Amino acid sequence: MEPVLWTTREGQAVLLSGFVLLLLSVLMLLLQCRQHKLHLPPRPFPSIPLLGDVHHLREYRRTLSLEGLRRRLGPIFTLYVGSTPIIYITCAALAHEALIEKGSLFAARPHWPANAIFNNNFRTISSATYGHLWRIMRRNLVQEMMSMSKIRSFKHFRQKVLDDLLLQIATESRHNGGILSVYPNLRMAMFRLLLVICFGFEFSQAAAQEISSLADEMMKLALLLGFFPFLRVFNWNRRKHALAIRTREMQVYVSHIERHKELAKVGKLVVGSYLETLIHMDAGTKLSTEDLVSLCAEFLAAAIDTTVTTLEWTMACLIADPSIQAKLYAEIHDVVGDRHVEETDLPNLPYLQAIMKETLRLHPPGHLLLPHAVSEPCKLGDYDIPTNAIIQFHVVSISRDGAIWDEPLKFKPERFLVSEVDITGTKEVKMIPFGAGRRICPALSLASIHLELFIAHLVQKFSWANVAGNPLDMGEDQQFFTVRMKSPLRVLVQERGAC
Repeated sequence: MEPVLWTTREGQAVLLSGFVLLLLSVLMLLLQCRQHKLHLPPRPFPSIPLLGDVHHLREYRRTLSLEGLRRRLGPIFTLYVGSTPIIYITCAALAHEALIEKGSLFAARPHWPANAIFNNNFRTISSATYGHLWRIMRRNLVQEMMSMSKIRSFKHFRQKVLDDLLLQIATESRHNGGILSVYPNLRMAMFRLLLVICFGFEFSQAAAQEISSLADEMMKLALLLGFFPFLRVFNWNRRKHALAIRTREMQVYVSHIERHKELAKVGKLVVGSYLETLIHMDAGTKLSTEDLVSLCAEFLAAAIDTTVTTLEWTMACLIADPSIQAKLYAEIHDVVGDRHVEETDLPNLPYLQAIMKETLRLHPPGHLLLPHAVSEPCKLGDYDIPTNAIIQFHVVSISRDGAIWDEPLKFKPERFLVSEVDITGTKEVKMIPFGAGRRICPALSLASIHLELFIAHLVQKFSWANVAGNPLDMGEDQQFFTVRMKSPLRVLVQERGAC
């Protein structure tokens, strides 16, 4: 006699899964009915039971464009992931209202429990609740690490990294008939530089690669666990993997923290590293070892791929239009002459600055800012914004808006020579690649110097061209939290001669 379905273990599992899905569906329906009483930004139709509007998010992931939804629904709209509303803001006026005019209300972060694994229960600058702890940690980073005097204190090591990078490019290109892969070389150089700024001592290539691999795994898992928080009950394997990565991260970073302390005792550190400021932070805010690991990991993750992605896009744009590259080289030669570019030369290179701004406008490293939330229910424009909503600012819709920019899809650095644009968005929002308001990227000044200095040296030392028979692909691809070139940049490099 065949057993009744629900008396078997497999049958019971099926029934339990069905019951859980039914319960989740009912709960989400109740939550959405409650939210429908609010005047939320418009939502596309139709939606998928239980999942919400994930099919629209899949389309966005495929095209990296919200233009279709923007045309149908307007500059602000709502997409549901399960019962969670995600409100997308795609226009300058509403971004300024939220981030500047109502900045204190929109400075919160959504708290996804799964991601607490990596940020030590929301105790990093990017994840912390807008409040006392966040202010102390951010103030420490800004005042202790981002002043111009502190940034300049690392200039000798910055020059060492650049010299090594230029030598590596020259050597690799000679061995490969002048052909070079851009991103891996830039990433390793930037990692070496920021590891010293973070820890106060130089890392071996193997140690740097280990931390680089950890950062990649963490970002991948953070994206997977955080994007569908309502499915966390089914994410046990990913959560288990995340805990294992966190354990490994603790082991690796703690060993480097201990080395920092040992080198400090014998005076062999680069003075003024980020870790040093964290260890000696005000006694009233003493940080645990877990805090130190999370903050150092955040510093590296936030600064490296965003910077290197921007550098790769800049080089691609200079190759796509050789006249712009020639004009930049002429400016460097006229201002600097035959010596190497120094950091003090950067303010005297306006075309270089215009090129970097134009890259950040047309190819911001992330098309979305880190998600925001509101600390209390409020209004934005004519719409209600509930506290459980995730707020996404689609910065590329703003920086490529034809109502703001002439020929918005064309790379034209000259536009920044004829008019001043506030990239912090304080006065008005036209482009906000670093965010704006209270949660603006605190490392903006450091990133700007690294971008300008690296590009100046690369163009001064080498001429860059496309590989014959390999058309330049300017397609975009989402890689973790940054938007990189779909086809990694491979170029033909030629040394210009001794500087």
